[in-house]
Amino acid sequence: MGSKFFTLGETRMKTSVLSAISASISHSKALRAVFAWVNDWIGGFQYGSYTLKDEAALAASFCDLDPHQQGGVVDAGANRGMYTKEVLHSGAPVSTLLMIEPAPALNKELSALAEKHPSLMFEPVAVGANPGTMDLHYDSEGSGLGSLYLRDIRHHGIALSHSVPVPITTLDELARKYELETTNYVKLDLEGHELEALKGASQLLQSHKIKALTFEFGGCNIDSRTYIKDFWQLLVDGYGYTLYRQLPRRRLLRLDNYSESLERFNWQNILACAPGVEPSWKILP
Repeated sequence: MGSKFFTLGETRMKTSVLSAISASISHSKALRAVFAWVNDWIGGFQYGSYTLKDEAALAASFCDLDPHQQGGVVDAGANRGMYTKEVLHSGAPVSTLLMIEPAPALNKELSALAEKHPSLMFEPVAVGANPGTMDLHYDSEGSGLGSLYLRDIRHHGIALSHSVPVPITTLDELARKYELETTNYVKLDLEGHELEALKGASQLLQSHKIKALTFEFGGCNIDSRTYIKDFWQLLVDGYGYTLYRQLPRRRLLRLDNYSESLERFNWQNILACAPGVEPSWKILP
């Protein structure tokens, strides 16, 4: 059994090694970048929230912006309604919660869910830049991987080998249909089609009637060939919104400037807030 005490020589050697590592990091731009990346990863800067409850809590935090008006929430890409259920369970003051899901296999399930809650509405459509029809590609009926893009995810052992035509409408049109004067929160989980959906919300964004929205960004955006820069140009440059990255433990990282380092295709949740709308979650500097 070795001694738990170090000799003077061993202590000096360890100190020398640590000093050498520290000096190498200080003088090497590449090593500094690696060290910063690891530190960011540990702090959660590289990715979004891993819990559905946290994502629903973020929506709920925007539902009481106006004490005289209950908030409206849009769940675009509702799948089986798990996110919607979490928002309802949060106790947020939601006057209208609109679920949008194009997969025909889920129509019956989501219609039944909507019938149970007076505040719930369900639209069996996809949202995009313009009305029309597109093919929804999927690996199995009701899959959460259903996408309007024929994604190549063979490296995950998955093939979107099935497809079905689905109707497309716009968020602007749905706001008119359901008389949504103000929408406190829009959640977009559209497997790569988020940018096109936002293009179809130009009137809502121009008038800042969408107070806050989130979209997922990751591997799907490789297949749709969309980038954070596209969202930045549309939301920040075009309509004056402010972007944040959602972090673990209900924190946010404000994204003050665009840079190529934001293009992280592993996975992240981005929050966009209209001018004058401030998140209640802790914002990291």
